[in-house]
Amino acid sequence: MPSHTRAERKAEAASRGGSRSKEETPVEEPVSESQDHAQDLEEPLRLVHHHAGYVRVRAAAFLQADPDNPVLTAARNAAESIPGFRVWSHNPKTGSVVVQYEPGLVEADDLIRHIAKSAGLPGVEVATPHKMSRQEVVSDFLDMVQKINQTVSHLTGGRADLREVGPVALAAISVVSFIVNDNRGRLPQWSSALYHSYRVFMHWHRPEVRTRERTARQEDERNAADETRFSD
Repeated sequence: MPSHTRAERKAEAASRGGSRSKEETPVEEPVSESQDHAQDLEEPLRLVHHHAGYVRVRAAAFLQADPDNPVLTAARNAAESIPGFRVWSHNPKTGSVVVQYEPGLVEADDLIRHIAKSAGLPGVEVATPHKMSRQEVVSDFLDMVQKINQTVSHLTGGRADLREVGPVALAAISVVSFIVNDNRGRLPQWSSALYHSYRVFMHWHRPEVRTRERTARQEDERNAADETRFSD
């Protein structure tokens, strides 16, 4: 058989070396979604804030979770099963959940442990204090306003909430300011309080006001059409 030339031997050696280096190069496998999910379940449920009838918790498994996420669904079902449950609110951007309930019917510690166990999370821990983001501050403020609104609605038997109580309070202040006049102290000018009472009421009842205006306009058009027909 003919012997290989020097160039052929060099090419063959380079080919063997290249294939061997490719075989020895480790290939990193991407982390699967199931691995991420399992890692999230290893982190506990963290208590962020609590007062009577209100708890805010956070978990990595709740972060960017869809409403039909099995962990989130299990946690919500657990919260809704407690006596006195009122409200469930999930924020997927922060991974936090707010649960509101009737104080005195369940202990907050029992509620949180029940949620963690039902969701498959390894226990509960108190979150370390941290500087709240703008979104968390706004969320907490809205939660507080919502709770006050629900309390007002409950006290009035569902006949009124802050949309009515706020303007009525401003109107009452305007009356008091008008009566005491120059001795009103820190009370606002009666005309200013009355104006803002009107503006707040009209703003919070804009849909109802527009519906009434549309109905009145249609009634006027019908009456005008009837008068025209009778005159003819």
